This record gives sequence, structure tokens and C-alpha cells, in this order.
Amino acid sequence: MEGVILVIGFSIIFLLPPDEKMTFVKVLGTFILIVFSVAILIFYFETFIRRKDHLFSFLLLSMALIGKVFILLPSVPNYLIPIAFFSIFTSFLFSNAPLAVTGSLLLSILLSISAGNLEILPVLLIGGLVGAYSTSSIHQRTDLTRAGIYVGIANVCIISGISFINEYPFLLTLPLILWGMSSGILSSIIVMIILPYVETYSGITTNIRLLELINPQFPLLRRLFIEAPGTYHHSMMVANLAQGAADSIGANSLLVKVGSYYHDIGKIIRPHFFFENYGKNSGENDYHKKVNPNLSSTIIVSHVKDGVDLAQKYRLPLSVIEIIRQHHGTSLIAYFYRKALLSKKKEKSVDEGSFRYLGPKPQSKEAAIVMLADSIEAAFRFSPQITLKGAKDLVRKVIDNKLKDGQLEECNLTLREITRITQAFESNFTGIIHTRGRYPAEVLKE
Repeated sequence: MEGVILVIGFSIIFLLPPDEKMTFVKVLGTFILIVFSVAILIFYFETFIRRKDHLFSFLLLSMALIGKVFILLPSVPNYLIPIAFFSIFTSFLFSNAPLAVTGSLLLSILLSISAGNLEILPVLLIGGLVGAYSTSSIHQRTDLTRAGIYVGIANVCIISGISFINEYPFLLTLPLILWGMSSGILSSIIVMIILPYVETYSGITTNIRLLELINPQFPLLRRLFIEAPGTYHHSMMVANLAQGAADSIGANSLLVKVGSYYHDIGKIIRPHFFFENYGKNSGENDYHKKVNPNLSSTIIVSHVKDGVDLAQKYRLPLSVIEIIRQHHGTSLIAYFYRKALLSKKKEKSVDEGSFRYLGPKPQSKEAAIVMLADSIEAAFRFSPQITLKGAKDLVRKVIDNKLKDGQLEECNLTLREITRITQAFESNFTGIIHTRGRYPAEVLKE
């Protein structure tokens, strides 16, 4: 179905409106090229991407339409066609440079044939390639301008080469060079304008957006630091644990880091009900002593919903919101459940379901890693004098409990990946727990 839509879309763009130059033979030839090019693209998708993506098809057709408009403008040279917009945008949005290169190749061929000017083919193709691979150096939105400049420089070089081959006079070459440079800059401008809207409405999270969210000055993260400093420190520790685990299995470590930063953001609503925010006099500041276990459980569970609400209010990406929603799964709040059992003295009179989080269970590897890192860091915090062997035992115990409780059933983690995650957590604790040698002052004192 995706291929049919692309064939119809390209046919409308490149074969309409008809003119006296478009004979039946030319129409047939163009249609054959369109069908063959789309077939190659679909084969690439099914072989390497293994999923359909309507947004990519929309971008292809949009770029084809933009290019056709530039071709029809009589006063604008074809060298201004901003094909690098497509390659930069696609490579950056999908984190897949080969996909952007494949689409750029298809568009370059069709646009140069439609324009009846094969001289623009190397300019469009090289500009698209440079745009696709320039995204590797983009770490903030202003870097997009640099990508456009790289494309412009590449266009200048190719146009100069074509002009030398054809022995064009300098006065003819200079305007073409300026148009080529303008094409690269125009491409980056279009990307900067459109990118925020696509991020908001498509649900796709780019690395730029994630990097913006780990800035300590981001308003929501700043609130966490001021209103719940203990939770903020806990989140930083979770991020350190989780990022190494994500790297060990090839998961999205940047998404895991951001998810760890914000996973407990809902605690800023009632920070004094969470132990990490008690301060030095933890016994005196325990607000749970004033309420029954059922109410305590309700308050603890509510931080997940509060976190989701805050994340939506501050327009956090959907992928981060899902980590917030899933990072406890349907786990049991064991402390207050046991406290309720002791107060009731009859196990049957206590509903275990009312002491569990509402879920859902982690649906992605990234959410599962944040869940495990969160639980391990909390357990480690309760055992400040733990040894290295004890830390390794604790890591394995926490992960085994999550497995037995069925919390990792829906996230597609394999046993091999769980083993690697376990080893990554243990390796992290090896760096934290060590025996300190005695300082010279201590030796002299003896």
C-alpha cells in the first residue's frame, strides 16, 4: 500500500500538468523510472528497516513537490532546489543516514529528469549526501546552520567543477555558485522551522530535544532540584546506573538518561512523603507515621500520575512520559503492605492490589532499565555500609525479584541482555565501593 501511494504521488507531481514537450513516450519512461525507484525503496525498507513509516513517505512526497515548484519557477535556477532539507531532516529525525541517502538518491534522479537538466544531478546528489552525514555533529539546534553551510560548500565545489568542465565564463559561474550556497542555507532554515512542530505532533524524539532536557536550567528539572533535592540526587544516581546498562545492550542510552532524570518528577507535588527528602532527622520527618498504610500507599502511587501530568504540562516527549508511567510497572509497595498486614494481623483482610502501582509494566527496554536502576539505587541507599560482594548480591536479588514478579514480561529483554545489564550494574558499584588507603597523616598519628 505504501508503494502504491508513493507511485501515485510521484506520478501526479512529475507528470502533471502536461505540456507539449511531454510526449507519450516521455510519460511512459518517467512512469517506469518512478515505479522502479519506488520498488527499490520499498525493498530497502522491508530488508533493512522492517517497518512502514508514513512520515518518511510524506517527507519524500513533500520534497518532490517543493523541488517541482522550484523547477517551474522561471527566474530561479534549479541549483537552488533545497534537497538537503530532506536529507538533513530525515537523517536527524530517524537517526538513519543510509535511509536519508537512499531517499536523496531517488529524489535527485527524478528531479533532474523532471527539470530536463542532468547537470544538476551531481549537485543534488552530493548535497543530499553531505546533508545526511552532517547530522552526526549536531548536538543543538544552532548546529543545523552549520550543516547547511557544509551543504552549501559542497554545492559550490560541485558547481565549480561542472563549470570548469563546460568552460563556462566566470560571470555565468558566479551566480550559480551563490545559488548553490543559498540552497544549503535555505535547507537548514526550513529544517529549523519545521522540526519543533514535527517533534510535537509526530511523537518522534530527536537527540536535540533530549539534550535540551538534561540541561539543569530546564524549568521542570530546576523545580525538582529546588523542591525535592533528595529526589534530584537520587535521579542523578539512577541515571548513572541506567546509562551504563543501556550502553551494554545497545539501547538508547540518551533516552534512558533523560528518563532517569524525570522518572520521579511527580514527587515534587508531595516531596516530604518520600524518604530521600526527609533530611537528617529522618525519624522526626516521617509523615507516614501520621497516616495509615493504605493512605501512604495511595500517596506513593500518586507520584507516577503526578509525574505524567507534569511531563505533559511541560511538553516532555512521549517516550520520556512513557518511562515515567512505566518505571514502577505493577510492583508491590512491600513496606506499607507489610505494615498493613501487621496492623490488621490477618492477611486475608488486606487487599494486595491496593498496594501495587497501577502500571503498565515496562513496554520498552529503556523503561525496564530505568525500573531496575531505580529499584537498585533505592535498595543500595537503604544499605549504606554494604560491601562489594553485598552490592553484587543486592543487584541480583533486585533483578530476580522483578523477574519473579513478572515486571519484565512485556519489554522484550532477552536473558542474555538481562545478564549484561546485571554485569553493568555490578561494574558500576565496583567503582563506587572500594577500600580507601590510609593517608600519610593517619600513619604519622599512629
